[in-house]
Amino acid sequence: MAQTDYGYAIPKGLPGGIYDLSDKKIVSRAVDAAAALKPGMGVVVGASAGESVKAPSATTDTFEGVFVHGSKQMEADSAGAAVTSGYETIGVMQSGKIWVRIEDGITIAYGTAAYLAVSGDVAGCFTTATSPAGATVMAVADAVYTGVVDADNGIAVIELK
Repeated sequence: MAQTDYGYAIPKGLPGGIYDLSDKKIVSRAVDAAAALKPGMGVVVGASAGESVKAPSATTDTFEGVFVHGSKQMEADSAGAAVTSGYETIGVMQSGKIWVRIEDGITIAYGTAAYLAVSGDVAGCFTTATSPAGATVMAVADAVYTGVVDADNGIAVIELK
C-alpha cells in the first residue's frame, strides 16, 4: 500500500504557548537551583517568594503560574533534555489562557477544574482530581480547562483567572 500520510501536520499549539490575545499577566521569576523545568509546566513559589520558582513537590506548595514558552532560550543538555538548569529567569503566566502539559489518559471537559501533579514522573503537569497515574495532586485556585485539547501532543489549554 502506498504511503499517504507524511506526518507533517502542524500541531494545534506548543507547551507554554500563549493561546490567544485575551488579557494576561506574565511575570519574571528566577528558577531555584537545580530545578529542571520545561515550558508548559506549572511552577510553585521558590525559596524567595515573589522572586523565584521551582517544580512542585508537595500539596502544600503555593502555585505561582505556568512557565511561558519563548521567555527563555533553552538548549538541550548532554542527555538531550531541553530544561532549565537553575538560576535562570523565565516568564510565568499568572492569568490568561495558555497551553499546558497534561498527564496522559485524562479526560478533559470544558470548565472543569485543573489540578497540578506534584509527584512522580508527571510532576508539574496538569491533570484532574483523580490522576490516572496515581500521582499526588494539588488544586489550582481559579484554573479551569477551556475544552481545547491536543492529546496527541500531550497539551491542553487552561485559563488562569
